[in-house]
This record gives sequence, structure tokens and C-alpha cells, in this order.
Amino acid sequence: MNYPTLNFPPIHLRARRTANGRTEVFDRVRGRWLVLTPEEWVRQHFVHYLTNHKGYPATLMANEVAITLNGMNRRCDTVVYDKTLRPRIIIEYKAP
Repeated sequence: MNYPTLNFPPIHLRARRTANGRTEVFDRVRGRWLVLTPEEWVRQHFVHYLTNHKGYPATLMANEVAITLNGMNRRCDTVVYDKTLRPRIIIEYKAP
């Protein structure tokens, strides 16, 4: 599957092909291999941009996490926390 060039600095993704032919990418925030979907392509580029170009520590990020907002549980694609572990940036990704 070819993915479009995004308006981010280029990155080197750790990727592998599974026995059934699917492409997986290593998510360094979650520390595990995931199926490379168009949304995951965007997520990996944006997380790389935040950590390598904007200086946000990956240790203060979480992907696919639930948070409580105004008494309601919400699922977020990426949350960037401050040093007191309060959510500061909530990110929702879409395919390019």
C-alpha cells in the first residue's frame, strides 16, 4: 500500500511484513507493533514531529487512551500530558 507524502519532516518507520501479508509499524509510544493503516501513518508522522522537532517527550504521550472530560469518558487518538500528568493536548487523527 502506498501512502501519500505528508507535510511533515521525513521519518524512518520500523516496519515489517507479517506472514499473512499485512504491514505493521512499531509504535514507540505504545511499545508494540500495529497494523499500518492510513490513520496510523498520520499518527506516526505527527508523534515523530512532536517528539523530534517540537521537543515533547514521548514519555508524556499516550496513544489510544481514554480520558474523563467534564464527567464523560472519551477515547483519544493521542494525548500529550504536562509534567503533573494532566492532559494538555488532545489529538484526533484522520486518514490523509
